[in-house]
Amino acid sequence: MERLDRLARIGLLFVQIVLGYEWLHGGLEKIETGGGFVKGLPQTLARFAEKNPYPWMKSFLTGPATANASFFGNLVQWGELLAGLALIAGALYLLFLAARLNGVLQRVAAILVGIALLGGMTMNAFFYLAAGHMSPSTAGINLVMFFSQVALLGYWIAVALQPVGGLVLRRRPA
Repeated sequence: MERLDRLARIGLLFVQIVLGYEWLHGGLEKIETGGGFVKGLPQTLARFAEKNPYPWMKSFLTGPATANASFFGNLVQWGELLAGLALIAGALYLLFLAARLNGVLQRVAAILVGIALLGGMTMNAFFYLAAGHMSPSTAGINLVMFFSQVALLGYWIAVALQPVGGLVLRRRPA
């Protein structure tokens, strides 16, 4: 049973690394445009709002989001980058370092990863509501990412609440 537990945790952390890569890649892609993402955001928001089925989201996209496009653009690109870094670092920490470090650092890692997951879930939810109506793949991938992050958040909450050393990926003695 302990081996199965360990394999399940490794599987979850693999999913977390994949999600982290997606966020990191998306953030870097936006930042590398040299401000192009932020400058083009008002036009993108207008396209999203055009046939948006949610009146309140349409109002948000054409009102506050467009009026503050620079703020939201920077928030998204840096949020994606930071979420990706935190998810990857948190998974690598738990896989390779958690057994060697104290429980306080384990809890700090859990809290930081939890914040990254909440940020990712928020970005997925907003993008789904803003642009999910534009294509089935846009809707689908955002739902998959959102619910994967929900499952990971549950895991990291369990890590944060465990007694010190309770959820560490330990190697079995030889």
